[in-house]
Amino acid sequence: MSIKKISISNFRCFDSVDLEFSELNNFIHGANGSGKTSVLEALYFCSTGRSFKSSNKNLCIQNDKEAFKIQIDTFDNNKICILKEAKKSISLEINESKATSIELFRAIPSTLLDNKTFSMFADTPKYRRKILDRCLMASDKNYSKDFFSFHRSLKQRNAALKFKRLTNIDMWSEIFINSGTLISEKRNNFFEETKQTFFRFAKNLKDKRVLEIINSLEILFHKGWASQHSLKEVLELNRDSDQRKTSTTSGPHRADIKFLIKDSDIKYILSRGEQKFMSILWCLSMHKTLSDVYGVKPFLIIDDIHSELDEDFYNELINFLPKTGNQLFFSDINNPFNSKIKDQLKELKKFHVEQFTNAKKTK
Repeated sequence: MSIKKISISNFRCFDSVDLEFSELNNFIHGANGSGKTSVLEALYFCSTGRSFKSSNKNLCIQNDKEAFKIQIDTFDNNKICILKEAKKSISLEINESKATSIELFRAIPSTLLDNKTFSMFADTPKYRRKILDRCLMASDKNYSKDFFSFHRSLKQRNAALKFKRLTNIDMWSEIFINSGTLISEKRNNFFEETKQTFFRFAKNLKDKRVLEIINSLEILFHKGWASQHSLKEVLELNRDSDQRKTSTTSGPHRADIKFLIKDSDIKYILSRGEQKFMSILWCLSMHKTLSDVYGVKPFLIIDDIHSELDEDFYNELINFLPKTGNQLFFSDINNPFNSKIKDQLKELKKFHVEQFTNAKKTK
């Protein structure tokens, strides 16, 4: 679903604002603190039921107000409504029917690229697993069931190890193996599809530095245990060790995606700007895989697109964005778009945060 209109009330710095979007490309610019990230945050709320800025949703309610409300209308005539009252749980609705956050995300999926995403190579394996799992939850209706079954079995197995309940260890190990094997296979399949997309995209890049990095890059999926063994075999091999450590030491909860140059992690080799560009390219490849392979059409959010990118990397990115194909929302402090770039980003609609009433479409 592409977003046609958003109405925001009592959210962050906004008393009330209504915006109408292009079905393709939407650019929001303005000074730091003006509210451009808050618009993107409101859009993200309508896809996930949460903020990408804070885990405390009450912080999004304007001072001296009791609640915030966000509503979007899509081009195919669906409505999403988010209501958060200060002393109540968040209310999520799809076409006036209550929804869970997973139902919301599957109805209107999104891909987020923000400061955390830009530094994904320096982040933990947990974060890299998280962005992979979010894609799978959008593309596979059974994945969330297997995912939560696995994590429940992991928690219970660790408790059984801690309290030396041997019968419970065996019971939870069986569920751990079954659900863990399923999610690992799905993760690996999505990873392989994304990897193909990534290197296919790379063929269209022109910057020599980018091409040198791509040509020397190795991307590996580590499933969380030794590849020559099944998950069942690994649990049996590690049984004594797990009991001593009172923790499950191998499994999908240890999975990671590794980005290497000459066997070294790229976070030790590339500059911050180079890492940001590679992070964006990888996440856009995941985004494109969702669309082309799984038939899922997420809208794309990129916050502070220009930060830490030099002009060569930035121009490569702008040339690359139209290839993603889905609705795009992105922000920057400045408005760098000239006629040349307008030709690249068709149907670009620009919004100056301080002058929303004067927002106009660039044709």
